[in-house]
Amino acid sequence: MRAIQDLAVQKGTKRGRAASTDEEGAGSNSKRPKTMDVLEDDRPIFTLPSISTTSPVRKKVDITIHEKTIRFINSSSRAVEASIAISNISRTFLVPTRGKAKQHWTVVMLSSDVPGKGRATTSNPHQIIFGLDAISASKFDTTSYSGSSTPSTSTVAKGEETLPVLHEFLTHLPISLLEASATVFRSACATPKSGHCAAGIDAYFAAKPGTLWFFDSGILWGESKPCEFWAVGDLVPKDGIRLISATGRTCSVILGRKISPSTEEHNDKENGEGDIVETEFSMVDGREQDPINAWARQRKHLFGKGSAPPPPKATSGKKATTEEGPSIGGNTATNGPAWDDSDSDDDDYEIASSEDIDNSSSSDSEASDVGSGSQPDDGSEEEDNRGSDANNGEESGEESEEELQEAHHPLLRPGAMPKMSKATINAVVDMVNEDWIEGSEEEDELDDS
Repeated sequence: MRAIQDLAVQKGTKRGRAASTDEEGAGSNSKRPKTMDVLEDDRPIFTLPSISTTSPVRKKVDITIHEKTIRFINSSSRAVEASIAISNISRTFLVPTRGKAKQHWTVVMLSSDVPGKGRATTSNPHQIIFGLDAISASKFDTTSYSGSSTPSTSTVAKGEETLPVLHEFLTHLPISLLEASATVFRSACATPKSGHCAAGIDAYFAAKPGTLWFFDSGILWGESKPCEFWAVGDLVPKDGIRLISATGRTCSVILGRKISPSTEEHNDKENGEGDIVETEFSMVDGREQDPINAWARQRKHLFGKGSAPPPPKATSGKKATTEEGPSIGGNTATNGPAWDDSDSDDDDYEIASSEDIDNSSSSDSEASDVGSGSQPDDGSEEEDNRGSDANNGEESGEESEEELQEAHHPLLRPGAMPKMSKATINAVVDMVNEDWIEGSEEEDELDDS
């Protein structure tokens, strides 16, 4: 009997615990929608159904733009998974997704250029990221709401392009859309079939792979959380973009940003001094150095001017994307390097070009003509002529140096020869000297024997 009573007590305690957990679960479920509730007068405008979302929630949800918020709604339970105020969104990007077998689009929305410190939450995310296949894999309906009338639906059939639907969705936001374009930047590794994917390059931030997207107004580290944007005006005037390469096969891209007082506390990746924060992206293909340098050279006059406020709302999706249309200097892949990374002491090791030889020969011939001409009556006049000839020779030399451009130098053309610093050349010279000394010592030993 005692054993039966103990068993009954144990069952009672288990039932009590189960009941309490059920009550807690019901309470938490009932509380969750309340925490996600927003203003009742927030009228819906447009809905995209069953979208794969990475942030602020990682699942397939219906995304609805309201007058004041963007809501992420569970497709089955219709519960609001997250609600983001539109006023918190400062930039919107539309880029092709790299590394996928099928064409895919990714939308990135940032609340600020620099991601905030701490863990992102559904109510206060650092960014919004979602994607959609470029060609619809199945039929789906989008919904448009207009006033108090009945919502209207638009069907996207299987096999149709989804880019017009994304443009229609994004035009309801009061922020102009920045869209990747291969006319602004073209990767040196791009193929004719790359399309606008050529506007980005593969890179690693720490151990995380991602893509650096080059826009006319800045650089986006996208597709991998946390996303970050470097406006052209925020880049440091000197060394805003630095490239480091040990072998030439790969390189590191270092971006230096001027931090405004409002974001001065964001120093997680700070390597510089004062209000400068440097971020390094590694494992970039070495062939990307020329287009990156060209992109930076074309916009170097804008570095340090401060980032402009987000552009006003565009009237249509096409107008929003034209801001990232033609580049300032054409196709960056065909332009030469923006600057030379060699040391200043390397001038002693430069080989004279054919233009320098022609200039020097012409100046020598001019000097010989003056010497073989008629002798002046006065010696002072001869000295004046010599002085003027010397000045003219110096001016012509300066003009020839100014006219000589890096792109025309035979040793500075892409693939002509690797760049070597003076330290490297000295090391090679020391090695040759050591071999020569050792060889001479061996000859002396043979002679003695």
